Amino acid sequence: MIKSLSIIVPALNEEESLPHLIKDIHTTFNETEYSYEIVIVDDNSKNDLKNFILKDEKIKILEHKITKGQFAATMTGINSSKYDYVCLIDADGQNPPYEILKLLNLYNSNFDDIDVASGIRDRRQDNFIRKLYSRFANFLIRKITNTKSLDIGCSLKIFNKDLVEDLNLKGDIHRILLPVLEKRGFKIIQTKVDHHERKYGKTNYGFSRIIPISIDALLIAITSGFQTTPRYVLGKISAAFLTFSILMFSISLYQKYYLNIFVHKNPLFLLGIASIFISTQIFLSIIMMFFIEKRESNT
Repeated sequence: MIKSLSIIVPALNEEESLPHLIKDIHTTFNETEYSYEIVIVDDNSKNDLKNFILKDEKIKILEHKITKGQFAATMTGINSSKYDYVCLIDADGQNPPYEILKLLNLYNSNFDDIDVASGIRDRRQDNFIRKLYSRFANFLIRKITNTKSLDIGCSLKIFNKDLVEDLNLKGDIHRILLPVLEKRGFKIIQTKVDHHERKYGKTNYGFSRIIPISIDALLIAITSGFQTTPRYVLGKISAAFLTFSILMFSISLYQKYYLNIFVHKNPLFLLGIASIFISTQIFLSIIMMFFIEKRESNT
């Protein structure tokens, strides 16, 4: 049974939200018998986060001198934690800390049968564009990895830190953590958790991060054996970009005829063109790989 927990909070430019998150964590756990610590990892924020956090014996603040990405910050926190079990939570406050107790109860109720308890964001409170980007990224990763996890992007998770001690992953790879653990044979249980609107600061997530996340997913898929051939994986990526381009064109047409927004001024239309181009290039690469493999098999 889990009786003590290290709460890992990777943070980048979250000086407005962190004090509120810390207060909510204390409020959640002060009335329980759980021992806990809060490990905050500042991933090279513009402002020194220590200046915005009151000193507390339960809080440990670590710093990166250069920005390394959310997963690297998470691993820094995990490697410096004092308890065996860790909880990951974003610094933006969109996952309320009281839901940690729900995951703890879920984990302890299934202690002998599971390795990871993870959240599924219920009634997400993000804006339309953020939801669009996130769902596309989740769709892409799910297609590449064939994961059974319902919400890959939810950072709220509890597991024994031994599960990830030998992982050498960087950047935005935290979004592929569940498929990686699933592929390694670990058992994952998920439950719906509340999701709040961001009240402080600005999100760092956008379309520009989908491409590197997708590339990371592709590399993980190939090197970890998610699929049997790179062509199979690339085919799914090509189809995903094609689907996304159709979605962008559909939204653009709606905006043109119903909102009177000209196509040449619409960034969604340009995203659709870019996605078509990427999908075509990947498809041509698949054809080239097919003929190369066929020629090699005949020699």
